[in-house]
Amino acid sequence: MAENLKSMDIHPLTLQDLPLTRHLQPEGWGDITIYFIEYCLQSFCRPVKVVFEKKIIGVGALILHQDSAWLGHIIVDESYRGRGIGFKIVKHLIDLAAKNGAMSISLIATDLGSPVYKKAGFKTVGAYQFFKREHVWSERSLSDQLLSATPAQYEQILELDQQINGEVRRKLIDGHLNRAIIFKEGERVEGYYFPQLGQGPIYAITERAGLALMELKYSTTDTAVIPKDNTIGNAFLKDNGFLPQDFTAIRMVYGAEIQWFPKQIYSRIGGNYG
Repeated sequence: MAENLKSMDIHPLTLQDLPLTRHLQPEGWGDITIYFIEYCLQSFCRPVKVVFEKKIIGVGALILHQDSAWLGHIIVDESYRGRGIGFKIVKHLIDLAAKNGAMSISLIATDLGSPVYKKAGFKTVGAYQFFKREHVWSERSLSDQLLSATPAQYEQILELDQQINGEVRRKLIDGHLNRAIIFKEGERVEGYYFPQLGQGPIYAITERAGLALMELKYSTTDTAVIPKDNTIGNAFLKDNGFLPQDFTAIRMVYGAEIQWFPKQIYSRIGGNYG
């Protein structure tokens, strides 16, 4: 069998392939079909499949930004794990990223995936803590500085995102600007929240903005994922009925290291975007 696997091929994944990937769904993950539909429809994403004997035995995705990239949803059929398929997907996506001008490639790894990424040359640059609400949220009033974003503020939001995450992610964010909630001080946008982008990211350059946006989000949301380095945000969650879960995820990078500020991330987008 190991010899035969040399004949496996990696190809672009299309919408028509999605019914043939259901057997790859990992336990405890969100529905991967939703994510791969997104990858297939977005011009800055490159989803791929590994085919062996006319069967899809692995998938993955490359998300391209201006001069950086992310890897997401690298999954191998349980029956074929331990045979280097995950590593082959990673190397294929690294090469594809380089061809598209990416100088830095990031990802968020589980315990299962991290050895593969280390072997490929990725190094750890941060960690995320998972939380789940275990106690009732106490009702409270929200800051009147929380507002719907207007077109006049869109560039400020994009600049704030780049300042905190170190990447130009306009293509990812553009479609969500008209649904953004901001914290505004005078004419300055100090933080944003995208309720419908992934898990609902909150990025803020001041603690007051980050905490005010958390007050809004977690009045209705029972789970959270936040960088461990954001001690203010972690303390807020613990003080408001959320308990840390036993598992974490690590952020890794390949190539040039990006200057990012985890203390200003009060909620991540997801395991595929950071």
